[in-house]
This record gives sequence, C-alpha cells and structure tokens, in this order.
Amino acid sequence: MEIKGTLEAKFETKEFKSGFKKKEFVVNTGGEYPQSIKMEVVKDNIDKLEGIPVGTEVICKIDIRGRLYEGNYYNNILAWAVNTGTFTKSEDKAVEVGADDNDLPF
Repeated sequence: MEIKGTLEAKFETKEFKSGFKKKEFVVNTGGEYPQSIKMEVVKDNIDKLEGIPVGTEVICKIDIRGRLYEGNYYNNILAWAVNTGTFTKSEDKAVEVGADDNDLPF
C-alpha cells in the first residue's frame, strides 16, 4: 500500500532497552478531505527520514500491523520505504470501446 502527501511533522527517535529504535512522523494527504496520518519507521529508515525536511512531498510504502495486548487491540502503520519527489493525482479515465474500432485483429 502507498500513502502520498506532505511530510507534516517528525518526532524524536524512541530507543527501547532491547536496542530497538523507531521514529514517528505525520504525512498530510491533502486534497478535499485532508488526513494527517501518523506512521513510524524503524532501523535504517530512521536515518533516511532524518534527511527529509518537513514540508517535502513524500510517497510512503506501508504495512498495517495489528495486535492484541492485554485485551485491547492496537494498530501501527509501518513505513518500510519513504521516497521524496513531486507527484500528481492520477485521474481514473475510463477507456471507451466503440463499434468503429477498426484496429481489431479479427
């Protein structure tokens, strides 16, 4: 899955006793109904995210993780790739096939 938008915020890197590190950040999707979506990166992707300034357009490839802990369900959005660059919203264009299409092979 992908989420495209503008990098809105980055938070401090959290390090746990086990040595595991993660960094949370927010991407705003823009559009008519913008959403601010909080995600996280781990390991080597923390350094990659550090080099991206807030306000940059990003494309995040994500996995949604869920788990049960002490009777409650929790979800995380893990970004396993964060790429920069401009993008345009693709419009769905229906392809019309008419009776006058003469390029058919039969």
